[in-house]
Amino acid sequence: MKSALARAVTVFLTATAVTLTGVGVASAGGPGGSGSSSTTSAAAQVQSLRDQLVSRADDGDVAGTRVTLTNLDPVLTDLAQGKRYTIQADTRDKAATAQQDTTEARDGVDRLAADLKARQSLPPVSALLNALLQRVLISLSALVNDLLGGLPVPIG
Repeated sequence: MKSALARAVTVFLTATAVTLTGVGVASAGGPGGSGSSSTTSAAAQVQSLRDQLVSRADDGDVAGTRVTLTNLDPVLTDLAQGKRYTIQADTRDKAATAQQDTTEARDGVDRLAADLKARQSLPPVSALLNALLQRVLISLSALVNDLLGGLPVPIG
């Protein structure tokens, strides 16, 4: 219960931070991003997908979690390669780390999906999904923070 409440507060605060700073970041550069509307858009997209991961993991939605992890891949690839977005090298590195964490989590989710029928006495699926996604969520929060120019983004 405490974990779910903390996660809900984190999601709310993060969404508020993204909403309140999105307009200002679009016209002002910061230390973590180029300050362009495209990096702000990328930050919003990463944040949205991060929030979907939290929601789907809390619901124990294995298939939905897998879809969201798959949807993250092209966004993180674009950010890590630095071709589509003008971002600093350390932000590209964070995107590459988030992409690696996402790949590892997707592999774990795939194994979990394959074992769903045999897991009658194991912990709930939502607890397993949350454990698999913790590194991804932390990496994505750090990436959004850099894309928005250093504004602290709470992580759960």
